[in-house]
Amino acid sequence: MEKIVIQESSIELTHGRKGQIAVIMYAGDNDPVAKLNLAVSQYVGNVGHSQFVDISMDNPWVRVIISGINEMKQEDFDPLKHKLKEW
Repeated sequence: MEKIVIQESSIELTHGRKGQIAVIMYAGDNDPVAKLNLAVSQYVGNVGHSQFVDISMDNPWVRVIISGINEMKQEDFDPLKHKLKEW
């Protein structure tokens, strides 16, 4: 059995606009790269986006898609202020 699942959320951009982030995951015994290439292509269509995969490709079953990344609010990194929050 194989399936592709997706989690989506909106992100705030500058000028009151919204972008989107999606995590697409494949579970199955077939080639995850081919399956996710097709799923991502169908998901994004012709919309501009950024796509992220695991840097060492030891987890080819996950893709992260972000739209509007160039319009996100930016500020200088401060390691004392900027921490990943554990909700």
